[in-house]
Formats: sequence, structure tokens, C-alpha cells
Amino acid sequence: MLIFPNSTSAIQKIFTVKIVALASISTLVVSSYSSAWGQSQLIALRQCKNVDGKVMSSGDRYLPAGSPLCPGDQIHPENGATVTVICYLNRKILYINQNNFSEAANKCAPSQVTEADKYRCTNLKPQNCPTTLKGPDDDNSVPRPRLISPYISGGRILTTRPSISWRTVPGATSYTVEMQGNNVNWQIQVNNTVLPYPKEQSQLKFGSTYRITVLAYQRNSLISYAPLVISVLPEKEQLEIGSLVKQINELKIPPDEAAVKDLDTIYMSKNLVNESIETLKARVAAGSKNPEIYRVLADRYLEAGLPDEALSEYTTAKKLAKSSKNLKELSKVQFGLKLWEFITNYQRARTGPSSNDERI
Repeated sequence: MLIFPNSTSAIQKIFTVKIVALASISTLVVSSYSSAWGQSQLIALRQCKNVDGKVMSSGDRYLPAGSPLCPGDQIHPENGATVTVICYLNRKILYINQNNFSEAANKCAPSQVTEADKYRCTNLKPQNCPTTLKGPDDDNSVPRPRLISPYISGGRILTTRPSISWRTVPGATSYTVEMQGNNVNWQIQVNNTVLPYPKEQSQLKFGSTYRITVLAYQRNSLISYAPLVISVLPEKEQLEIGSLVKQINELKIPPDEAAVKDLDTIYMSKNLVNESIETLKARVAAGSKNPEIYRVLADRYLEAGLPDEALSEYTTAKKLAKSSKNLKELSKVQFGLKLWEFITNYQRARTGPSSNDERI
């Protein structure tokens, strides 16, 4: 039996209930559709001409993990949440929560150059490095076994079993590699210029510093030698880097973008030039035609004090940028080449011409 309302008031109540119910259903459908549409599509819609960084983790009220951070953006963390942000412009990793989000508003801005930075001795500023007095064995005319990897003297690495490589010394018939530091002390003779870390030797320890020396011999006579100092990243920082790299992999970012933006920023936040170079080299080996890959790889080689390797990558980056008419990237390559020319001219003035000197 049907029951009809016996008053206008009752009719209005029924219609109100129906409208609320329809609104609820509509909200549910839209919500479900948005969820099904997927986070990747939402991120794809968010574009900005210049990107300052990337939101690495969930917890922000408006920006899902993987969102680009556009200039002027601010993070708004949910209650109890910590949002991880990587900053491309200054190589910083930020962990933002409700206690510090106001202080972090401009933390992705380019780093200010201090007076100390202007005069700091680095591979990019060799003119700031002190000139040491030559000893009886310091003869620039004698080729030395220039170490290539690990890629930076005094730098930091992740691996506890690094591969060691160096340039050939003319006339050398064999080499001896020595490793010393924190209960590690071994030496091995080899006939080539690459030595994988010996399996029978103890691995390096987290947070410790080591000295690698490569000695070049002609039969039984020592020709020359070259040292390299490296530090293994402490375990706590190793875990932090590992967690960030895992997040990048889970976001399924295009490989070139991940290498040249995200992974490079993560590694360089800890001065891990070695790991950045290896990551970029993997993209080159994969056949990337992205000029930014080659240009950033060249930049890192310069930071590692390897101008010859840098020139090769700058040359490739220049060709790719021209062929793709990427004027923005071409401008960055040309700036890198000017820096390369300054560094090589300065080194040539101090040590004499290199056998690998080239010009574009």
C-alpha cells in the first residue's frame, strides 16, 4: 500500500532528503572517478615553465607525490605529516612539517654565494688553490697515472667496494694499487688500468676516509704515482639516500628526467659526484639523445677535475642541442665550455700542455 504525505511540509522534507541523497551520490561518483583517473594524470596536468623542485612524498594538502614544484609554490603539510621536497636550484633536500613549513617557503631558491665561496679551492676554481712548492720528485714532465674513478679526490662515495681506474702512463709495463685507511691496508699489482675492488679484501667502512695510490712501473723501476682520497658516506646518510632513490623509482618518472633532475639532485645534495656520473653514464649507454644528459654529465666531470672527459660530453651536448633547436640548453652548454676553457688554460699555464688538449 502506498502512503502519501498529507501536508506540504512533508512533501518538502521528502524532496530535501532526495536532493541531499543525490548530492551525496554525485560526490561519491566524482570522488571515485578522480581516484580512478589516477595520480599520474593529475601530476601531468600541473605544468610550469620553470621547475624549482619536486614533491617526493605524500602528506601535502594539495600536491601529491611526484608533483613539480613551481616558482612561488608553498608546501601545506597535513597534521602529523612530513613532506619531502628535492630542490633542483640549490641541491637541497627538505623535510617539511607543520612546525617548520613557514620557514621552508623559500628554501628552494638558488643558494647565495658567500665571500668564503668566492675564494674556496675547488676543481671549478683552481685559481683559488694554493701553489705548493715542488719537491725533487715533482716533475710535471713525467706523466702520472691520473685517477678516473672514483671520480673525485676528497669526495664522497656510496659503495664500500669501489672500482678503481686511471689513465695509461706511456712506457708503463705494470701498476700497483694501494688502499689504506681504517683497518684496510692492501696492495695489488695489475697490468691494465682498471681494478675492480678485490673480493678477498675487507670492504670499506661507512663514514671512513681512505687513500688510494696508483704507482706506475716500467719493469722494476717506479716512473710516477698519483694519490686519491675518498670518504664513504656514513650509514645514516646512506639510508636516507637509499630511501629517496626508492621513492624516485616508485614514481615511475621518465628515465632521462629522473637521472638529470631528481637523482642528480639527490646525489649532489651529499656531494656524491661519483654516483651522479655513474647514473648519467647509464643514460648515455642506453642511447639517450637528450642534450641535458650530456651537458650535466660534462658539468660533473668538471667538478671531478676531469676536463678531458668533460669536453667530450660538452661536444655531444652541443650537437644534440643544435639539432633539436634547444636554445635554452645550448646556452647552458656554451657557458660550460667557457668554464672548461678557463680551467684548461689555467692548468696548462701551471703544468704545460696536455697530450689531450683539444679545441672545438
